[in-house]
Amino acid sequence: MGFFDKTEQEQPGAPVTSVDQELRRSKFFGWRDVIICLVIVGVFLLTKDFLGLPKDFLGFGDSFGGLKPVLEETQFGVTGLDGVTHTFVYAEADSIELHDDLKDFLAERKGTLVEGDETRTTLSGTYHNDEYGDYQLHVMTKLKTYILVRDANGVLIFNMESDDTTKELHRYCNELRDQQLGSAS
Repeated sequence: MGFFDKTEQEQPGAPVTSVDQELRRSKFFGWRDVIICLVIVGVFLLTKDFLGLPKDFLGFGDSFGGLKPVLEETQFGVTGLDGVTHTFVYAEADSIELHDDLKDFLAERKGTLVEGDETRTTLSGTYHNDEYGDYQLHVMTKLKTYILVRDANGVLIFNMESDDTTKELHRYCNELRDQQLGSAS
């Protein structure tokens, strides 16, 4: 008999006697390892909120980086990573400005985090700088554009999902502001 021939019955604990048996055994252990890894990842994803990990921990977040838009007829809001919604009434906004220099703003004028969360992809919370004092910043750092709103409550800076969505939202907010100011006259 040759080396690759089956020479004895496979018994638990018996040494493997053929390449065929070794291949079958390694496939079993390979699948078992994959299943164990999938179970571990599944348990982690299900319990990460319970453990208090940020929503986009290791990139497992939603498309808005954890920020949630709240679009209403008379006001707009952004719900930050902490679950608090920061709103402004369109007609009460002193200005609703679109900027396209987020990287420069974050590098030069962001200031310091007073309270909130900074993750790999999102900045969300109360910040302080010399220009605005305490202000709200809720942005996804991968984008270029952001909206800056000034009103009686201070300054709110945010962006949404993509640069195109942020630009469209800026246009929409200004339209509603103009409509409300026009109907108030």
